Amino acid sequence: MQSYILQQLHENSTIGGFEQTATENRLYPGPSFSRADLEHLASHPISDLFGDLFKQQDQYAVQCRMPEPPLLLCDRVLGIAGEAGVLGQGTIWTETDISVGSWYLHQGHIPAGFMIEAGQADLLLISWQGIDFINCGKRAYRLLGCEATYHGHLPRAGDTLRYEIHIDSHATSADTHLFFFHYDCYVGDRRVLSVRNGQAGFFTPQAL
Repeated sequence: MQSYILQQLHENSTIGGFEQTATENRLYPGPSFSRADLEHLASHPISDLFGDLFKQQDQYAVQCRMPEPPLLLCDRVLGIAGEAGVLGQGTIWTETDISVGSWYLHQGHIPAGFMIEAGQADLLLISWQGIDFINCGKRAYRLLGCEATYHGHLPRAGDTLRYEIHIDSHATSADTHLFFFHYDCYVGDRRVLSVRNGQAGFFTPQAL
């Protein structure tokens, strides 16, 4: 199931712009971000929350980000495993609340396509790994493909979707960076969606 990490923090520490509180019990490593933080990251300098290492990309018009509302479906990041600015393997844990009255609901349930889209935090994870240090504002993200399996009935209003997203590996084709990922989505302890063989890359406007 979820590879949660129980972490007892004994000292105050700062990861990027996120301050972890002394003696805070957390199930996940690394920084966490609120909904307000994620909205900030979608349209404001990433270095405000990711830290000074990311100031080198603040001037780029094109950066890898999760979208602004209403397409920002992620409500919080619970943790990130992986070193900031280092392209490698990594994991991000997120939650999405399916609220009563959400604009995307169909007959009280989240549609299948929106369940996949709510697993959008691979964008944040690859950003945390420093992809824009390489892209330098010249390349944009494009999902290339994946295999999705739905398990049981669709979640409904009142449920919280919990995603565990893994970047597995990276590759280059000529000067195009590619990465490969998989993730699982749970409601409580029930897995409701699994995505395997995810592939994405970064392309110039001409290539797109």
